Amino acid sequence: MVCEAVTEMLHVRLIGVPSLEAADGTLPTIPGPTIPGQKPWALLARLLLADRPMTRRDLSTELFPEAADPLGALRWSLASLRKVFGSPDVFTGDPISRDLPDGVTVDVLQLRDGTLDVHSVGELLEGIDPACGPEFSTWLLVARQQVAARIAAHLREGTITAISRHDHERAIELAELAARRSPFDEGAHVLLVKALAMAGHADAALQHVMEVETLFRNELGADPSPALRSAARASVAAEPPGVAPAVIANSLLASGRAALAAGAIDAGLDCLRRAGAQAESSGDDALLGQCLLELGSALVHSVRGFDDEGSVLLDQAVQLAQRSGDLPTAVAGLRERGYADTLAGRRPQAQLHLADALALADGDAALTAGVHAVNGLNLADWGRVPEGLLAYEHALDAARSASDRRWEGWALGLGGWAALGADQRALATEWTDDCLEVVRELHWVSFEPWPMAVLNELRLSGMPAGATPPELERCYAMSCQLEDPCWEAASGRVIALHHARSGDLDTALRWITEARTRATRKTDTWIAMIGEVLLTEAELRAAAGDVHGADAAARELIALAARANLDALLPRGVALVTELSTRR
Repeated sequence: MVCEAVTEMLHVRLIGVPSLEAADGTLPTIPGPTIPGQKPWALLARLLLADRPMTRRDLSTELFPEAADPLGALRWSLASLRKVFGSPDVFTGDPISRDLPDGVTVDVLQLRDGTLDVHSVGELLEGIDPACGPEFSTWLLVARQQVAARIAAHLREGTITAISRHDHERAIELAELAARRSPFDEGAHVLLVKALAMAGHADAALQHVMEVETLFRNELGADPSPALRSAARASVAAEPPGVAPAVIANSLLASGRAALAAGAIDAGLDCLRRAGAQAESSGDDALLGQCLLELGSALVHSVRGFDDEGSVLLDQAVQLAQRSGDLPTAVAGLRERGYADTLAGRRPQAQLHLADALALADGDAALTAGVHAVNGLNLADWGRVPEGLLAYEHALDAARSASDRRWEGWALGLGGWAALGADQRALATEWTDDCLEVVRELHWVSFEPWPMAVLNELRLSGMPAGATPPELERCYAMSCQLEDPCWEAASGRVIALHHARSGDLDTALRWITEARTRATRKTDTWIAMIGEVLLTEAELRAAAGDVHGADAAARELIALAARANLDALLPRGVALVTELSTRR
């Protein structure tokens, strides 16, 4: 009987080519019906992954728009699913219940819960492309991007953890899978090279570097960043001869910090790598953890394209610090891991690291100020703006209590942007004005373009139409001098908005195109800013009558927003695509 086939534990695969399996990965031992055709598979995925219970009318409209009897076609598909699962009580009612029988598991639901079968990853509903309505097509595009992002995040996190714990076989397995899934994702290749190098396979690491360089040149017309070759180092630096390695490590650590603060990035990184080598040879876990924290943080903040190697070093720093009882280093390492994941849009992973950091910090204001600030950025980019603003308030309270002006300025600047997104203009103006005051007091030149760009956007409606304001031009020029793609994109976008307000859409489109180019020229730019630029481009092209260009930018935004958990931008992109479809 069919019920007997189900009660032996059935596993439903929606990732990759859809299939039904017994719990041990084999085909069900007792023959039973399979899910017939593409529409029932699509229906099952839509029911299980929807963010709300689905009504019969909505489902019939999405999945059977051309059927003579859409509701009848839906009833037939639901009946076929009940036969497969051996229960007349599943998928009933209106809205349709989506509780599954006991003994049925679904891979995509397990992925949401944090479990991943690394041997069977692929695209959601691979090979399934049913003739459905535009609503389902848009949903499937979004769902596929979200599943792909979760898989990539699982593989990346697993690889970093395995490398830092010296589980080389596991690290190589996960990194190889990630690189095969996304052959043009430089970060996946960086982690594979790092895993091979640390496992002692230096020749294989270098061979993979050369293969990736050839692939990128042939297919993309550009070389990968220097991070790829850097990852081939077997340790943080080749160990030089010397005495008293702990003393040398401390000296190099101080020199590296000073060089980075002065803007001498290459010299600073060289000092920190050599400090790490000396700390390794000294056997002092606390000192090594501090060196790896500084080096990992520098790779995340100061050098574009090195976030993956930086995250590996930060994870090692956290483990060393916890083992040696160095609480500030452990908290800072977790905070920096959360920051790197926030920039890349890996929000659930960032949230976990930041929660761990807050738990370790145990209310210490000096330690929690930065954690709350990064948490505010992650939540605001996630679309959870009220929670983000609250986190920024916690950050400001902690920073002021600890007299930490730098984190205070950072929280004011990014918090002002979040308040602007929430249309709390008075708060946004207050925080951003205060941020600019702190930045200039600290002579924090590398951060100054950000509050300048936000203030110019806030004041846009009050500016006279005409030439670009000198302060805005200065903001863009400073961003270019700093070679910071995030600030270049932010200030370029505001200049585009200024020209659009003046009625010069041609110039506005040139600027937003330039902002997009600037934002995407590096591999680890702030993903939320890319999303804002894409939304602005789509809206400007729509206003200029470029329906095709606007639709392309909006669809790119949808894919990015789904992949990077930009939950506030996603519905705006979907709404724009829907609106544009009526103009054709």
